[in-house]
Amino acid sequence: MPSSGGLKLTTLGAVAPASTKSMIWNNANAEVYSLHAWPVVAPGVNASAEITKVSYVVHNNPQERELHYTVKNTGTTTVDIAVWAFWWNA
Repeated sequence: MPSSGGLKLTTLGAVAPASTKSMIWNNANAEVYSLHAWPVVAPGVNASAEITKVSYVVHNNPQERELHYTVKNTGTTTVDIAVWAFWWNA
């Protein structure tokens, strides 16, 4: 893995207003992550989303990591939400 970069983890489909979805990214192997959530909407649609929780679990070996995160639709419209991870190795 390069020392820094970005990757689209997933697009969560049809997230209702005020609801959350929790996800796991298996084999996350960088040391530091910055997660971002962007609603996938047509121009002019007012929508917003946020990452509300981030943690990771190491299984037996530092190379086997799981990144756990929760995304919330903070807008008033049901939307798809794209989740991106940006990393750098400290």
